[in-house]
Amino acid sequence: QSSGKCLSELASPPTTSPTMAGGVGTEWYPDYSSAWSDAGCLNTLPKPFNDGDRPVYATQLECCKAAYGGQASGKCLSELASPPTTSPTMAGGVGLLWYPDYETAWSDAGCKNELPLPFAENSRPTYDSHLECCKAAYGGQSSGKCLSEL
Repeated sequence: QSSGKCLSELASPPTTSPTMAGGVGTEWYPDYSSAWSDAGCLNTLPKPFNDGDRPVYATQLECCKAAYGGQASGKCLSELASPPTTSPTMAGGVGLLWYPDYETAWSDAGCKNELPLPFAENSRPTYDSHLECCKAAYGGQSSGKCLSEL
């Protein structure tokens, strides 16, 4: 039937722009109805604006970064499915402390943070950052090997 009369009489007739299940869309947009410090990004439908009136983003993360990049409260990022944390877990085989590589000639050595440690705890100096380790252990290194690894 080319007129669509029969389909138009259904309780939920099909449309040319269907919505996702549960009133959720595929585009993310900033929540301008909340205070900036308490706002996040939404993908609910119907959108509270006309197409083209506000920026929209393909992902929630893209929206948060663009619309709430400097948000001190972290509200937008905290609403992600896997939000970042203030104490992220380290990848396997990598530690939090840096130490000089005494197994390599000084002119070619750098600092490492590999686990397990190749020495007994407290038997070598350790540092909180790669740069701090390089400055302390390889400060006069003319090759610049340690600093080149930053």
